Amino acid sequence: MGKLRIRHLLVAGGAGFLGSAFVRDRLRADPEILITVLDALRRPGAQADLADVLDDRRFKLVQGDVRDQAVVDPLAGTVDAIINFASEEFTGSGAADGPAFARTDIEGTAVLLEAARKFQHQRFLLVSSGEVYGPLKSAPNREEDRLTPRSLPASVRAAAETLAGAYHASYGVPVLITRAAGAYGPRQPVNQLVASLITRALSGMTVFVEGNGSATRDYLHVDDEVAGIARVLWKGEPGTAYNVGDGVQISGSQLADTILEACGKPSSLKRLTREGPGWSYAVDPRRMRPLGWDPLVRFPDGIRLTVDWYRRNESWWRLRDVA
Repeated sequence: MGKLRIRHLLVAGGAGFLGSAFVRDRLRADPEILITVLDALRRPGAQADLADVLDDRRFKLVQGDVRDQAVVDPLAGTVDAIINFASEEFTGSGAADGPAFARTDIEGTAVLLEAARKFQHQRFLLVSSGEVYGPLKSAPNREEDRLTPRSLPASVRAAAETLAGAYHASYGVPVLITRAAGAYGPRQPVNQLVASLITRALSGMTVFVEGNGSATRDYLHVDDEVAGIARVLWKGEPGTAYNVGDGVQISGSQLADTILEACGKPSSLKRLTREGPGWSYAVDPRRMRPLGWDPLVRFPDGIRLTVDWYRRNESWWRLRDVA
């Protein structure tokens, strides 16, 4: 393939937390980029979270389902590359809808991949998760490690990765995959972990910690994560997966303590949910270094910046359920 000239992106799931952050970042960074977002807009407030770019002439928002070829193909026929953020939201409470996850993450990815093949796109980037590796056994996971997911969202994303790999091997679709650490930052939905702990702390509510607080995860500020995704899109090698992470593991207790301190709340608000450790997750980001990417926002600073945003934007998250 010759030199890349990606001027128009189709961003599936671009109204979600990560997707919308990526859209805002690219519109700020590149005055010539055109972005079309395809999103079902099922998340409360999703369209409002793109309000600051709705009037940008370089941006177009289309409400629709990624599984619908009649919707996808006319959009895909006008762009140079597809980035797929689209996935069902999982809150971790209640019974998960397995068929819904499979339809969006697997069937939706298949429709997008087929469009990329049909219209000979320059890139297809699947945004996956570090959780596809499964719970951490020893050292942070490398890209060549076996995928052994243990949660429903991670399992269907791993299946989507397999499908994407087959399109690359069989049809030459220039597929790229990112497996990222847990993103946090402004506009994260309040039913996701870091935002949930922050909004509960700001409300003076109990901050619950999984297990005995010893399980670790790596976290990455959303600005760093979308910058890493963009770097992979333009600089990555097709057929390759890239871990996007900070390389620092934070325990559940450390996370809660850091948030409570940033919120100016007492440590007595912290509660452990049970005895014994929970699952740990971490990715090794060394493959990203040759692409010229390193995270800029360190964890304590990122938490403080995020808490400041939620404190300044109380009306935004008060409209969402923090209970």
